Formats: sequence, structure tokens, C-alpha cells
Amino acid sequence: MNFIAETVWIFPKFDSIYLFYILLMALAAFVYVRVMNFLQNKQLSVVNYWVDFQKFALARKCNQHEMNILKSFYEGLNGDEREVYLLPENRAKLKNALYRYFLTSNENPTEKEVDLFDKLFRSGSEFKKEILGLNDLIVGEVAALEADGREELTYVMQKTKDELLLSSKGLSKENLLPGKSVKLYVFRPSSGGYLLGGSIQKSNENGVIFLYNGQIERKGESHLMLLDKIQLNISPWPPTDDAAEIQLDRNKLLYSEENIDKQLDVLRRVAKEQKGQNQKPFELREVTKPFTTFSERLSDRGILFSLPVGISQEIWKHQDLWEVHFTIPNGPSFDLRAKMMPTKQKSDLFLLRFIEANEVVRKSLYEEIRKLGGVREVLT
Repeated sequence: MNFIAETVWIFPKFDSIYLFYILLMALAAFVYVRVMNFLQNKQLSVVNYWVDFQKFALARKCNQHEMNILKSFYEGLNGDEREVYLLPENRAKLKNALYRYFLTSNENPTEKEVDLFDKLFRSGSEFKKEILGLNDLIVGEVAALEADGREELTYVMQKTKDELLLSSKGLSKENLLPGKSVKLYVFRPSSGGYLLGGSIQKSNENGVIFLYNGQIERKGESHLMLLDKIQLNISPWPPTDDAAEIQLDRNKLLYSEENIDKQLDVLRRVAKEQKGQNQKPFELREVTKPFTTFSERLSDRGILFSLPVGISQEIWKHQDLWEVHFTIPNGPSFDLRAKMMPTKQKSDLFLLRFIEANEVVRKSLYEEIRKLGGVREVLT
């Protein structure tokens, strides 16, 4: 008997329910793909928004600490806010949002918040303004009211010749008492922080009238640099006096097997060290010598310059300290000791970092640079 021939094959019947299942699985796969693409694009958008925000902040010369503050602020925004605040026409909205964030956050020093506002929302011409009186303040400028060792954020709403109307939002009531002596902290990136002396004249729920007493003091001034070419006379320090060098009479040297063995050991060690540095055995160190060059940038903390022709690029490795002499045009001369090092940004530029400039000398140099139109320091 042929079992296979007699077997009845029954194929499954295609029911309409199977078509429903297939469509359901296809729909689920489609939704899954769309959702994953949406989440991925959303994540990319968030990353791109932060990258754009970073570029904006870095262009305004924000440092790493300030970038960390902005990162915390940024992470508290929703997706729509992140997109809107990046638009150039919405800088006022960004400023208001950042101000509200600082009012509710106690994580950052108030002075840092003021400095950050000034960097982000000041124009190029306003960067260069020094504070000489209320006329140099700007309506809308963020400042800090200081009293009793406390600092609280405020901003300038209106101004007259000797009075300012400040926002009282966020200020403690004890700092709003009429007659109370206070100071107003403002910041300029080109010249640093300023404290304006005064007192509370009047106050209400909306504002405080600050009466200026004419006193201004610098607080945390920034460093300035001069871009003019200044002649530099640079020499090793301490200076060497070859004529005073003492040498033994070779004819009177005592030779013995012990001395010779010790000398050979020293020579072998020196040769081994120099061989590891790809130098010829017993090659003499390069002799450092004085040279003259011109400054690329001159600051009250150091000098950026290039080495003249004929001076090795490795000379900074052979001498620890240097002395530099220079004269400010129509001003005083300076003799300062410094440490020499190459810069990272350009191989032919070197930095002399002052190590022996006391505060009196530094302030004197700072004032001379300021008189000649110094700009914010960038040495490296």
C-alpha cells in the first residue's frame, strides 16, 4: 500500500483575521521606526542647540566657569525655549530668562553673574568703556547691590545725573531701607569690575533709588595688553662673568686609579644620557647669551615675542630665568625677571612670564599700558 498516495493533504485555510494581524504588525513596525527617528532627531536637535549656544558664548569670551553656569541654565529650558532663545532677534528674551534663573539660583557668586551678563549682552563699543560716573552705565544693565557683606542681583531701570532707579525684584527688604549705605558693582570686560558708592534714597515694591556719592573703586581689574612693538633687551639671569671663573692648574691635578675610574664613570653616565636625547657624546650645552627683539604683546603679567635670527628655538630649555629691560614710549623703563616658555598657538612665539614684579611695579606697568590704549589681555 502506498501510504503517501493515500494520504489526504489538507492545506490551512487563509482567514481574513491573518490579514488583520499582518497589517497590525506592519503598522507597529512603522510607528516604532517613526518614534525612534523622532527621538533621535530630538536628541540631535538638543545637542545642536547646545553647540550653537556654546558658539555664541565663546564668541563673547566666556571662560570655562561661565560656560558651566550657562550649561546649568540651558539644561533647565524646554525644547521650544532652547530654539527661540538662540535667535539673534530674541536676545532680550534670553537676557530676561537668564536673569530670572539667577534670581532663583544661589549656586553662583553674584559678581560672576554680573560679569557673565556683561559679556553676553554688551556691544563691542560698550566693552571698551571705563566707568567714570553714572553716565557710563546703561539702562537695562545688570549689576549687583552690595551691603552688609551680601551681594544681590539687580538692574538699571532709569538714570539721572546722580541717581539710578534699580529693580527691587529679588532684593532683600533690609537692603531697601532709606539712608542705608550700599555699593553698586558693575563690570566691563576691558577694564574689570567697579564699585560705585552711594545710599538708598527711596524704595517701594518695584524699585530702589540709588543715590551716587561720586566714589568709584576698582574691584578685580582685568589685565590689559599693548599691541605696539616695544624693544626688548633680554639676557640670562643671573648674569655670568666668564672672567671671574676659577679653574685649577691642570699641571697640579693629582691622578690616581681611583680618580680616573670615577671620572670614567661620570663620562659614561653623561654619554648615556645624551645618547638618549639623540645628542652627540660630550656635546657642549648651548651657551645662552643676551639678545634684542620686539614685543608682539606686552601685558602687566608678561610679554609675547619672537626670537631673532641666530637664536636657537631651544634656548629656553638651557636657561631657567631671564631679565628683560624695556622702555614705555614717553614713559618709564622697566627691568623685570621672568621665566621663558614657548606658546602653544604658534611655534615661533615665546612668552616671558614675570615672576618678580611686585604689586607697585605691576600697577605702574598696567597704568602705562592703559594710557596707550591697551586691550583685554590674551597672551596664550
